[in-house]
Amino acid sequence: MQALVGTRLAADWPAVRFHPGDLDWWAVLSDPPMPPLTERVYLWTDVLETLVGYAWFTPPADVDFLVAGLGPDAASQLIIDMLAWAESRRHAFGGPELEPLRAWVGAEDGTAMGAVVAAGMTPERRLGYVHFTGNLSIADRWPAQALPSSMRLRRLETDVDIAARVACGRAAFPKSTMTVDRYRRVRDAWLYRADLDLQIVTQDGQTVAFALGWLDPETRTVELEPVGVHPDWHRQGLGGEICRSVLRAARGLGATRAMIAAERANDAALGLYSSLGLEITSEIVAFTTASIDTGPSTS
Repeated sequence: MQALVGTRLAADWPAVRFHPGDLDWWAVLSDPPMPPLTERVYLWTDVLETLVGYAWFTPPADVDFLVAGLGPDAASQLIIDMLAWAESRRHAFGGPELEPLRAWVGAEDGTAMGAVVAAGMTPERRLGYVHFTGNLSIADRWPAQALPSSMRLRRLETDVDIAARVACGRAAFPKSTMTVDRYRRVRDAWLYRADLDLQIVTQDGQTVAFALGWLDPETRTVELEPVGVHPDWHRQGLGGEICRSVLRAARGLGATRAMIAAERANDAALGLYSSLGLEITSEIVAFTTASIDTGPSTS
């Protein structure tokens, strides 16, 4: 799956949809009570058993998908099949009141946009996400690191570091389900690199900002996911410092390009990533419907 994502990343740049590191991150977030991945991820192959696409369902009603290596007509039909599969998952995992299926689609992907419309889905009234991308030559224009004397930049190395990082993450993202045990599994992920998992800490050991970089060696592209600053330490430039630190480290490891996703409604994140010199080059929008039309019956 990560190879498939990398293929599309290279072909679509800078109109990106996924990074191989997304799969590592999502997998770690899939612990119980979330249903197992074997029931929420489906792979499609061609006659030669080559992977050509996957769909990833997140209860109660969201689906992400990716197709590569097919012509427009075949890709469109495969996406419609994926949506029908996701609809079955929605019913399998739904509670007493089912939410409409929600499919996330790259606005620049004309084939995918056409397929979801053909399946009877319509744009949802929500802002969605954007991807910032850029060449890491932008680092040549960044100021030197300027942390307050009471703070320092460091890698996660001990269980105490992990606990401090998790505490900061839960403060930055109140809906976070991250735990110390789960973060230990992050560190076992295929693309995880400890030298791209950095935090800014105070003298008393409190983590006040963090960012994790996922470096794909094939495309030499680094993605930052997640990035967070403790709410008590907002508006002190720490978000920019931690992002620049991880991106500089990734560049030193061979990365030439960077990407970061942000919610369209998050003005602070949009301003932060723009300040790095990155630009919005793709948008992820939601389509929804109460049911999926799979075409005329063949029975």
